[in-house]
Amino acid sequence: MRLIIDSSSGGNGDIWMRLVSFYAISGIDSKYTFEIIVPPFFKQLAEFTFGDRLVIHSDKPKSNLKYTTLGVRDLLSGILSGQKFIAPYYRAVIHDKKKTGLKDKINALLFGTFDLLGLIQVPHKKWIEVYQGYLDVIGIKKLRHISYEKYISQLEKDYLLMYNRLNQQIPISPELEMPNDLKQNIVVFPTGTSRQFIPVWWAKENLPNVYYAFFFKDKEAQAFIDAGLKVIYFYKEPGDIIALSHNAKWTISTDSFPSHLLQYATKKCTITITEVLKSRIISPVFKGDVVDNQVSCHPCLHINKSMLCAAGFMECLNWKNKNYTQAILNSVKD
Repeated sequence: MRLIIDSSSGGNGDIWMRLVSFYAISGIDSKYTFEIIVPPFFKQLAEFTFGDRLVIHSDKPKSNLKYTTLGVRDLLSGILSGQKFIAPYYRAVIHDKKKTGLKDKINALLFGTFDLLGLIQVPHKKWIEVYQGYLDVIGIKKLRHISYEKYISQLEKDYLLMYNRLNQQIPISPELEMPNDLKQNIVVFPTGTSRQFIPVWWAKENLPNVYYAFFFKDKEAQAFIDAGLKVIYFYKEPGDIIALSHNAKWTISTDSFPSHLLQYATKKCTITITEVLKSRIISPVFKGDVVDNQVSCHPCLHINKSMLCAAGFMECLNWKNKNYTQAILNSVKD
């Protein structure tokens, strides 16, 4: 059975979790042929890692299903034109808000109705605290017979295969450069579009001598440079993130895009949890270290870091928590 799925929308970490998950599902039930549409910059690494089971597209063939973060009203025109959607996040948003209003109840009714019709497919709320990769695939009606236990079992079988591939000569950008002393140093991926971003003051106070890795177009890097911190860049190939980690003594990453790649590519890594539930964002097969949230307002909604969070802060309170900081520092192995 051929399923063409448009996975080009959403965060890059979400796209990676979907690829991992469709790879696992294809190992469980070989009757499905999954053709996954990804952004062009993802294509080389996706084919390198998953190409033996998945067909990867970076163009736009007509899809059977399309991932979306939009609400019902915004999807109506697409539905009327014959498009079907997967909406894996709306229940997570309601869960993480910690309270529901009339609008949320109306949305729940609408999404439930459209799910019954197969037009906007959503995962059942009982899975809201499990790994997001499973949530993303179990939203699809044809895959709901696959249990979480079978999924985890296949993920464990696939882990060593993915890990070994990602420790080979992966696709990287020609511009990527490795500092000569990187092997004796820690590399930190401090970025994130929301509250997970490491504040400059925290970096300078707690890890002043490490390398901070930024996407080459990220303007936030300048603040780190101005603070006297060492900055290195990665480029358009996601494999750059993995290559930098492999060449460092240890890696620290916020729970943003780099962390999703690193969970399958290295064991010498610490991932810091700020915004999302650990159970939802950390792969069940990750072999590195995780520093979990320490504050009561967790989990929180994904709100751009230029705005106040739902609790009314510009920076996540975890960065001011001494236990959280000490756990990060203690996680680094020689």
